[in-house]
Amino acid sequence: MKRLSITLAAIALASIASAKPNVVLIMADDFGIGSINAYGAPQELVRTPNLNRLAGEGMIFTNANTPGSICSPTRYALLTGRYAWRGSLPFGVVNVFDPMLVESDRMTMPKYFQQLGYQTAQIGKWHLGYGDKSPTDYTDTLSPGPNDVGFDYHFGLPQNLDDMLRVWIENDGVYGLRSKKLSPYGKSFYGTPYVGLDAPQRARENAQAYMTDKAIDWIKSQHRGHPDKPFFLYFAPGATHHPIVPSEMMRGASGCGAYGDFIQDLDLSVGRLIDTLEYEGIAENTLIIFTADNGGDIPGGKSSRPENQARDAGLLANGIYRGDKHTIYEGGARVPLIVRWDGNVAASVINDRMVNIVDLYATLVEGVSGAVPTAEEAPDSISFMPTLQGKPQETRPAMVTTNVGGLQALRHGKWKYVDGKFPDNVPDGLRRNLKREAEPALYDLVADPSETKNLLADHPEIVERMQGIIDGYRTADSSR
Repeated sequence: MKRLSITLAAIALASIASAKPNVVLIMADDFGIGSINAYGAPQELVRTPNLNRLAGEGMIFTNANTPGSICSPTRYALLTGRYAWRGSLPFGVVNVFDPMLVESDRMTMPKYFQQLGYQTAQIGKWHLGYGDKSPTDYTDTLSPGPNDVGFDYHFGLPQNLDDMLRVWIENDGVYGLRSKKLSPYGKSFYGTPYVGLDAPQRARENAQAYMTDKAIDWIKSQHRGHPDKPFFLYFAPGATHHPIVPSEMMRGASGCGAYGDFIQDLDLSVGRLIDTLEYEGIAENTLIIFTADNGGDIPGGKSSRPENQARDAGLLANGIYRGDKHTIYEGGARVPLIVRWDGNVAASVINDRMVNIVDLYATLVEGVSGAVPTAEEAPDSISFMPTLQGKPQETRPAMVTTNVGGLQALRHGKWKYVDGKFPDNVPDGLRRNLKREAEPALYDLVADPSETKNLLADHPEIVERMQGIIDGYRTADSSR
């Protein structure tokens, strides 16, 4: 009888585990809200049938925002539920040889999934550093790393498609590393020589498809090898971060040049993941999220870069919003957010609730466990699971977005306020470059979504209230 009880208990636990949804979270790189047909991108310029389908089968958010208008702060906040400026990254991004930004002793989203019985993986762009020393020695064991913050498996693009490492990272080391020899060669997109690690070198044009292959292989291995365990996959494509390097298959396929082709490469990756879930028979029990780390990077003025050629052809990668990546303006922070979960999230719903990518932590944990993380565990993450499930939910409290220099904007209802205060350690040169963005400002984003009229002098009472909120957030450990 004792043996039977244990067997029945094991069956019960397996049943509970299998009842939990799989979760596939896709975070594109430098991908603006105006880059998808479902958000208004003209089909004669670019075609995104897979993302359109995802939108038609789920809920799309028109007021989703990133905590930073650059990569690392958003990716840190996604995993920790905490604004990056509360820790060791008050401005800028994690550089190639910086140690890991995510604290290994902190509760994270993937650790939550592990505790709930999930197999977890991070595949694609990481951009949160490796190890605990500076500079990072990539010929050594890269720990702490993704495996130490909740991921059972990691296959990573360290920074971006043409970073100076030009290698892949698998778990806690360089993929295929043969020796500690370094042979610097050539130059990356940024003008710096490649490090020349003695390991297979990435091919830029094939990287997007290769990352997708790895993600598909991992999904198949989890479903077939662990059918009694749900899985969480954080997939981070390299598109559409520069250099703009569309695949041979997509080259010339869009109506606005290489940038449009690259968008279509990203759409193809999303479609391949969905097809895999359907082929494995697990799509109906998989919660799929698509979003981005910040808006598109569209250089101003005249340029021969593909991003500008697409702009000149009529593609508004960041929609009607002012600015782009790096900036304090909405074009840097406003991103697409699509959520599909059969039987739980209604199809073809457009939602204008203000949400932040930092909220995905609490939202997903509540969705799979029914419980919301504490304010200590996820200090700035507000679950919007009730909204996804069609239930009434109060308006989100005020939230913060930042630019490359650490300038902060407070969003509260229809208002957006910038007080122009830099973190203390921002270099003088960066302050000078961002002088225009640092001008104190108040915008009514309902009446003026493109931020054309500064209403600071017209509403001193709103300014006073907004200043009090953001000052409180800065001194407290949590915005909850």
